[in-house]
Formats: sequence, structure tokens, C-alpha cells
Amino acid sequence: MGLRSEICALIFGALLILVTFGDNYISRGGYVQIGNLDTIFGHGLWPVVDVIYPLAAITVFVLYGWSKKGKIRVKATTVLLFISFIAVLSLMIIDDISRVLQLNIHPSQTYWNIISWVYPIYSSIAFFLFGKANQE
Repeated sequence: MGLRSEICALIFGALLILVTFGDNYISRGGYVQIGNLDTIFGHGLWPVVDVIYPLAAITVFVLYGWSKKGKIRVKATTVLLFISFIAVLSLMIIDDISRVLQLNIHPSQTYWNIISWVYPIYSSIAFFLFGKANQE
């Protein structure tokens, strides 16, 4: 079971980077020049990638918990961690959600600067705590 969880952790780390730097919000007017990783497979696939990255992150998050004990324990801790991860992920991809639902939401640069730090840090912590909670 150990190798599966390590592979999930590696994949989740890659997905954190891809989701965080998928859109090029933090380099606007700033010092960071990462680029837009949503176009890594070409400009024609970026709408598909905007869906695949978050869904893959959710899937790997759950698989990591499952890999720790061979099942998902439904208890207050695991449910809270999962829901909070989904909430923070939703805040990170609010622009994509807004585009699909035609809500015309355009967060400020300050919002993107903050969420670009909060999402990867909180998601990493929630990911490992979710695995630990499923292990106990």
C-alpha cells in the first residue's frame, strides 16, 4: 500500500502545480513569469484541461485516502477535509466556474495573489491529513 500512496502524492503534487499555474494570473504586473500551463498541450485543449486538472486532483485526493487503508472512512474528519479541499479548489478555479455558468465574475489581482498561495498550501495539508485520517 505504501507505493500507491507515494505515487498518489507525486501525482497530486504535479496537479497542484498545474492547477495553481494553469492560468497566468500571478504574473500580471508582477515579478513571476510562469506562463499559462493550461496551454501545455496546445491552445485547442485548454478548455478540456481546465476540467481535467481539477477532476484529476479530486480523484487523486480520494485515491490517496483509499491507498492508506484500502477503504475510505466516512467520519467527521475525513468529510470536513474533503469538503474544505473542494471549497478551496473551487476558489482557485472560480474563473473557470464563472465562465461555464456565465456569471461574469472577475476576481481582483489581490484575490489571485492570495488564493495562489492558499490553494497549494492548504490542499497539501488537507491531502496528507485526509490520508492520515483514513489510516487510523
